[in-house]
Amino acid sequence: MHLAAAVLLAAAVAACGSSAPTPPPGSPPSVTQSFGTAASASSSPTAASNISIVPVPTSRLAAPNSFAAGLDPAKATALQAALNSIRSGGKYPGVSAAIVFPDGSTWTGVSGAAILSPATPLSTDTLFSVGSISKTFVAALVVRLAMAGTIGLDDPLSRYVPTFPNAANITIRELLNHTSGVQDLFTPLAAAILANPGATWTPNQVLARIGTPSFAPGTNYGYSNTDFVLLGLVVEMATGQTVAALVRSMFLTPLGLNHTYLQTEERADGPEAHGYMTPASRPRDNSAGTMLPFTAEATAVGFAGAYVSTASDLAIWADALYAGDILDQATLASMVDISPSMAFKVKPTYPYGFGLEETTVAGQPAWGHRGHLDGFWSAMEYLPAYHVTVVVLSNAEWANPVAASSTLARIAIR
Repeated sequence: MHLAAAVLLAAAVAACGSSAPTPPPGSPPSVTQSFGTAASASSSPTAASNISIVPVPTSRLAAPNSFAAGLDPAKATALQAALNSIRSGGKYPGVSAAIVFPDGSTWTGVSGAAILSPATPLSTDTLFSVGSISKTFVAALVVRLAMAGTIGLDDPLSRYVPTFPNAANITIRELLNHTSGVQDLFTPLAAAILANPGATWTPNQVLARIGTPSFAPGTNYGYSNTDFVLLGLVVEMATGQTVAALVRSMFLTPLGLNHTYLQTEERADGPEAHGYMTPASRPRDNSAGTMLPFTAEATAVGFAGAYVSTASDLAIWADALYAGDILDQATLASMVDISPSMAFKVKPTYPYGFGLEETTVAGQPAWGHRGHLDGFWSAMEYLPAYHVTVVVLSNAEWANPVAASSTLARIAIR
């Protein structure tokens, strides 16, 4: 989320195996801290029979695909022209996009600069901060562990993070769909993060600053990055492995996603875009430290938003996740079930499932997530009626990635 805005409007929250690669300098190999003690993978706190996946009607899943169109030269030309227009019309430093068609063909395109000074053009392997799209990896990991019986979705948080306030009354399910009532971390931390952008925050330091709950668990909806910081700790306490290593072994390596990294637990490898703040007429480079968008924000948000990736990696990820290649049908149906988030007086702008936002792209329902950390905006959207995935990444604070996704999706599905 925009930290400067958070200082003024603290209650507003922006839309926001194999071993892991080398950890970044100064990072611990795993998270073991005062909020819990890491458990060994063989001594899970949850019995194997306690899977706790609640099936919802399979009508929430994608319909059989009757849209058979794929990529052709004319469509590729039109998509690149549209991307160029999106960048120039929005005065964005740069924009990167990818589309996966139902036949498996993929279009990727870039326009503009990764860094304005010194002038560095974008490439398809340029890494962007993807903000809250990170939540899709953590949510998929949690429900996969629930499928295996390692974690129960109705387990109390206290089973894994026993000293967090009110943990006995918060369930894993409530963390996944933001009905926990836990205060968003940017409310107490925004000013401190902005004051020292090169600093490093640990989950322990972040959680120690979380204030009074916004509401009693299970009684309302309230988007909170803290929910996913806690979920990351739950995973690491339950398995004795890092989130980064598990995501890599379960998802990234099997799918061939070689340009996706959790910055707080892995060293990102590849060219990087810098994020730019307003005004568009005089963009301000927001980078500081070794992480995107800057070290203090990346480490504070942690599991909830510290991933960096490329448009093509995310398009492959969303296509696999929402088309049913990652989860069984009952679990996927529960992930895309938005009804719990809509059951209360306060309703989200974007109905929420398990680490999933439902929005409208090109006039069609879309599943995925937006991502926003200072200087970066992104959207990863899957259109279940067409089995088409669209990803747009921009390094501009003023970007509108959902609108850009709609522009590209209209070309893709026509």
